[in-house]
Amino acid sequence: MNSPVRIHGGTDANGPARFDFSTNSNACGPCPMALAAVQVADAGRYPDSSYTHLRRALADFHGVQPWRIVLAASASEFIFRITAWSYRQGCRTVWLPRQAYGDYAHAANAWGLERCDAVDAAQLVWTCEPSSPLGQAHSEWPVALLHGLAGARPTLVLDCAYAPLRLGGQLRLNAAQQDAVWRLVSPNKALALTGVRAAYAIAPADAPLDAQQLDAMAPSWPVGAHGAAMLLAWTLAPVQEWLVHCLPTLAGWKAHLVRLLQDRGWDCLHSDSAFFCAKPPASVDLPALLAFLRTHGIQLRDATSLGMPGYVRLSAQPPDAQAALAAALDTAVAQPKDTQLKEKAT
Repeated sequence: MNSPVRIHGGTDANGPARFDFSTNSNACGPCPMALAAVQVADAGRYPDSSYTHLRRALADFHGVQPWRIVLAASASEFIFRITAWSYRQGCRTVWLPRQAYGDYAHAANAWGLERCDAVDAAQLVWTCEPSSPLGQAHSEWPVALLHGLAGARPTLVLDCAYAPLRLGGQLRLNAAQQDAVWRLVSPNKALALTGVRAAYAIAPADAPLDAQQLDAMAPSWPVGAHGAAMLLAWTLAPVQEWLVHCLPTLAGWKAHLVRLLQDRGWDCLHSDSAFFCAKPPASVDLPALLAFLRTHGIQLRDATSLGMPGYVRLSAQPPDAQAALAAALDTAVAQPKDTQLKEKAT
């Protein structure tokens, strides 16, 4: 596989955009309680190297045994670590969603894994639900997982990054099926604290040795004091209540954003999440438009690197951001194309 370019939304070489639609961070945040916990974290001391209290809190939060919690420096770090671990176990094939976060492929490429077209033929399987960039349900689950067939099953990782921000639909897997896969949890998006890098995975119920090996492959203190404070705050009832109260607001902002774009001729794809993909009218030069919007303090996520050329991914944002986007889009349409191209070049 060719090495994919590492492209992300959010802050770039031009700094942060005033109105950032390019990331999937919760636009209602940051969560006040989680932010306060991060701000008072004691950065003058090492965290407990075993993360005893944090592991117990996360395990209790999910109703699992503490050994099943594998801490990670970030979701991306865990993606690379479990890919390396899979290779050590003899894995040589991987299945990736057609549209997906680029680090799945990047990690697979780094370890020379061969990409499979059929999910049931792969030894390592990546899933994400709601998916990115589409924000939709995942459909291509291995038959062995869905039907409980005997025999070896692939290492399957369910990326739950966007599950807390789900606005519709539900996961197809039942509780027993979820217990058979790795679940990767990165709360920083839901808490709107994406600058705090910390995550964890929940190991399959029958994989204590695998969890032990994944823990052993981590460096000492993979999660710093600030990340540990965020993860601990994630388990608190008031924080979860705050998140639940965000969902209706995000749903309203999303509905307004969809109408805003559709009124201007954009094709907006269905999603179950607080973000979605949209395609501008055929007359629009998308790269020129994105550059024009950036000069107006607005950033959208070009979905090409996510497997969706010609589309952008947008997250639900507050009314002031949407008003700025609407005004900029109308200005761009009103401008002669040569003016837009000059602004792009600038």
